[in-house]
Amino acid sequence: MSQQTYAVSGMTCASCLRHVEKALTGIPGVTSAVVNLATAAVTVEGSATFEAMARAVEDAGYGLSRIDPDLPVEADLLAPARQRMVVALLLTLPLLVMMVPGLDWHLPSWVQALLATPVVFGTGLGFFSRAGRQALHGQASMDTLIALGSGIAWAFAMSEWRRGAHHLPFETAAALVAFLLTGKYLEARAKARATDALKALLALAPPTAQRVEPDGSTLEVPVSALHPGDHARVLPGQTVPADGRISSGQAEVDESMLTGEPLPVAKGVGESLIAGTVVHGSVLEMEILALGADTQLARMAAMVAQAQGSKAPAQDLADRISAVFVPVILMLALLTFAGWWWLGGGFDQAWRPAVTLLVIACPCALGLATPVAVMVGIGAAAKKGVLVRDAAALEALGQATDLVLDKTGTLTEGRPRVRRVMLCGHRTEAELLAVAASLERDSEHPIARGIRAAYQGDIQAVQAFRTHPGGGISGQLEGVFWRLGSESFLGLSFPPVDEDGIAVGLADEGELQGVLILGDRLRPEAAGVVANLTRQGLNLHLLTGDRAAPARIMAAAAGITTVIADVRPEGKLAYLKELQAAGAVVGFVGDGVNDAPALAQADCGIAMGSGAGEQGTGAAMAAASLVLLRSGLEPILAARDLALRTHRVIRQNLGWAFGYNLVLVPLAAFGQLERFGGPMLSGAAMGLSSLTVVLNALRLRR
Repeated sequence: MSQQTYAVSGMTCASCLRHVEKALTGIPGVTSAVVNLATAAVTVEGSATFEAMARAVEDAGYGLSRIDPDLPVEADLLAPARQRMVVALLLTLPLLVMMVPGLDWHLPSWVQALLATPVVFGTGLGFFSRAGRQALHGQASMDTLIALGSGIAWAFAMSEWRRGAHHLPFETAAALVAFLLTGKYLEARAKARATDALKALLALAPPTAQRVEPDGSTLEVPVSALHPGDHARVLPGQTVPADGRISSGQAEVDESMLTGEPLPVAKGVGESLIAGTVVHGSVLEMEILALGADTQLARMAAMVAQAQGSKAPAQDLADRISAVFVPVILMLALLTFAGWWWLGGGFDQAWRPAVTLLVIACPCALGLATPVAVMVGIGAAAKKGVLVRDAAALEALGQATDLVLDKTGTLTEGRPRVRRVMLCGHRTEAELLAVAASLERDSEHPIARGIRAAYQGDIQAVQAFRTHPGGGISGQLEGVFWRLGSESFLGLSFPPVDEDGIAVGLADEGELQGVLILGDRLRPEAAGVVANLTRQGLNLHLLTGDRAAPARIMAAAAGITTVIADVRPEGKLAYLKELQAAGAVVGFVGDGVNDAPALAQADCGIAMGSGAGEQGTGAAMAAASLVLLRSGLEPILAARDLALRTHRVIRQNLGWAFGYNLVLVPLAAFGQLERFGGPMLSGAAMGLSSLTVVLNALRLRR
């Protein structure tokens, strides 16, 4: 079973969204279909063929096509929308000039008809064709309301012309379509800005690279011509063309475009490079490991695009209302028409309030309120180094009541460091660190890295080196045989240690020379982040598989009072379920393989993704719905702030969309909008309502 995303054409409101989803889910083999009105795309899960899905969507009155990643949204959407708007406005303007008070200018009836007809049935043809196809399937949408509104106005104008009336409402029919097309164009432009973050991600990768040839020379080739295993040279100021590993050179690499980290990172031989980052200070030669869709940049862009197309829970209410909204408006318009006719106004008086109500109630703003805010919020998060993989998680983080943190690698740095050296013989501390670092020179064990980091001098060559799994290592330096490891491995008693930590003994041929005490360290920003989150009303929990003593020490230093230690992965899962059963909305922050079940269970799973190349972090990222691409805990504050702002904008947008209809629909039904232009006002107001929710959502980019 596969998941694919396709472009949908012809959608204009929340009712369209439900029609497309219903058409697709009715096909055998389709298990789910999620439509995003803001991105004009649908994500389909199942085994049905594209041809079968395209036929079903076309029968429902819309179009389905495969997405061309090389076609910019401006070329696909904005140019035709701008052309229709300009033509409609140019033809409508002479009709509106006749309405200016005090201006004695009147066009012949046949000229008015000649100007209005191409606007209504030319530039506005899409409204009628979509409404017609939907009507054949017993469906109605915004297109139905607009087609009825402008069609009735045009038909009445033609009728009045035939009976020789002086005033012909051709300007109403034309202005209705022209204002709606103007609103649609402005809306499309604003929505195009909402995808800027995604387009910026995709634009980071350079088109060419300097490939290193067998003779050592370089040849500039398209990135598409590279293959895994090739070598490329990256000059200072150039962008890394693909994911890879440094084979020679040292330089600083600016990864801010991907992680939001402002300072360049120093990198040397053997360290990873990410496509789209920029090299500073020196030349690097790299081995190509991944290209194109397999790069971290491409995967990030795909995840952002998928998340922007996902639905937030807040959208469910709008979707449920839109299912009945258009039929209800059609009934209200019919009752309005009948009421005004019954009051003695006749058709001449009854059609205008009915048409005004039809158009002003179009549920465009309702359909855009949530998805546009989600799309902009997720794009803004990506620029801050927070990768959002699911819109529901972003909303959940904004509503979270409890935040549970893992300890090692999350609250702490996850790297054992040498706290102190206990001297037990005649050797100095510097001598012991030099021996220990030399013995550990080739090991990737976390303890080995901690020991090497504590020694800044030259590493010596070791003879007769040997590893003892589960115990330690041994080797000979300058004629002396050394052993480094645990108390049981050395067979020697360590002096009492009055602090929690890892004790590693170093012994020569005669006796124990010293004990290195290593321990993890609290992240320097942890206490400040915890205090900030606590002030926001979140309940903080520390949940770890480590022993109780170090867990309490770290929790106290960070300011967390609830500590659960000695917990296995299944215990972490059970603890989160208990909190959720009690009504809590739970976020979980972790970084290791053992955190993956809890990250998946949480309402919002947050993975520490700064070490994306490590196996544990990779598993955590796969299970989490939010990934922090910057190191440290501070991105949690940025993610939380953005989640709160996004949730607030969604509420504002829904409030505007509902309030707009609650206020204006009754006024239209009772004819109170006639003095302000009636149907023409309704067209302008409907376009303005959609534009308002889009512009409100764009505030999240600040």
